Parts: sequence; C-alpha cells; structure tokens
Amino acid sequence: MRASQSYWYNLSTQMVVRDDERPSEDCLGPFATAQEAEESPAVLVEYARAWLDSEESAPYREMAAELDDSSDYS
Repeated sequence: MRASQSYWYNLSTQMVVRDDERPSEDCLGPFATAQEAEESPAVLVEYARAWLDSEESAPYREMAAELDDSSDYS
C-alpha cells in the first residue's frame, strides 16, 4: 500500500515539490495538496502580520525598537 502523497514549498526555488522530491531542509510543509503548498508563503505572511498586530508581539517590538530606533515593526 502506497502512502498518500504530500507536497512541500521549497523556499530556495519558490516551487512546489512532491514529498519524494524534497531536496533540502528549506521547505515548508508537508501539505496535503499542491495548492496548499503553493499558497503557504502568503498564508505565513498573513499569520505573521496578525501576530505583529497582537498583544503577544509587544515585548518583541519593544526589544527591536531598543536595538534600532529607526525601524518600525508595528
């Protein structure tokens, strides 16, 4: 019996690869479909922006501001 196929998003090549083609550790996944893998970078950016807007990120924004007064992390 063959295991179900999973997909990865390769950050270096910016391409979707199958589980058996996964060339390196710089891949996001696994995902159940190629479409989920393709959309994963945009989803991660969305999650990151939501986290930056949350109260949980406040201490980290404050630390970053102390390190570099010219950066805007909010």
